[in-house]
Amino acid sequence: MPTIYREPDYVYEDLVDLVEGQLRVVELTAINAEIGGPGERLWMTEPGLAVSEVYRLWHKGKGKGKSTDKAPAEGRYWAVDRDDAWDAMPRLREALAGVLARLTRPGSASEYALEPGREERDLAVLAELEAVWLSGLSLLGEAYGPRAVERELNHELFIPIQAELARAGALRSRMLQERYGTGPDAAARAATELGWDIGKARRALAAGDEYRQWVRDGAAHARDRIAVRRPPGETGLPDVLAATVMTAACAYEDVVPGRPSPLPLPDELARWYVFVQGLGACVAVAVEDAYTPDGSPRDYMRVAPVAMVVQAGWTVRDGVIFSPLPYAEYPDGIEYDEEAVRASGGTPLPDESP
Repeated sequence: MPTIYREPDYVYEDLVDLVEGQLRVVELTAINAEIGGPGERLWMTEPGLAVSEVYRLWHKGKGKGKSTDKAPAEGRYWAVDRDDAWDAMPRLREALAGVLARLTRPGSASEYALEPGREERDLAVLAELEAVWLSGLSLLGEAYGPRAVERELNHELFIPIQAELARAGALRSRMLQERYGTGPDAAARAATELGWDIGKARRALAAGDEYRQWVRDGAAHARDRIAVRRPPGETGLPDVLAATVMTAACAYEDVVPGRPSPLPLPDELARWYVFVQGLGACVAVAVEDAYTPDGSPRDYMRVAPVAMVVQAGWTVRDGVIFSPLPYAEYPDGIEYDEEAVRASGGTPLPDESP
């Protein structure tokens, strides 16, 4: 989370006022009560705005001793950090792991037995966490429609959960097969010992084979659905890695195979050349502002019009083109220059502003 305000430029009260007085936010009181320290505050932008951000007022730096309300320990300072709501979710979920674990198994949570009413506080935390998540998803829906939101929820939540259930079923299937075998009487023996009906026993024994077939069918579907893109020139990278990087850059683009560039291409750029409908002659680039060393290429690889890359300049690191292009975290891509698009043989989108 990048810092936007901090001591000594502002005292604690000023930092609170900069957020609550200058921005349209709602405080995440339930989450902060769970994970915040003395004086720390969490806010998110009001639902329905054209931005989706989380703000955190907290003690930063390395210091000795304990912090108190409005008084950080020696060597630490108060700061306000800002992050996109979607990007803040992994950190919030990690910090709230205890709450989420209790909500996963409420019937065996000792905290609920020891602290009557604790479940209501956990549900309030969950409601705020959902609000942050939906705030990030709302902008996706505005840009691409409700189907995009549904796809994202499937991708981030439902498919992983279903896969975990399927893997658990496969593990139980193996355990049952090792105990009862795979013969015609296996289901009957399992049902008798475990107190199941025969149908449940049969399904449980078959779950392993069904899971492996599901994986194989999914892999075949991926090979049919995902267009693998390969660089046209020798990059110095292993073939699979080069194709991984190029495919990530072109993941959301309508590629026109075999179309030459209307602009001359330096050799370094020609290795990563691709023609994209609408954008024209492009280069697969790693965007400096989006790049993280441990990130996935899908997070930082994009295509950019050749004219933009030439104008901005570039370097080659680990075989990949890096260019300091203007990048917007939302809608998660390069801010394209219309003149550069035209110069690259593309067609800029019409201006829809009133």
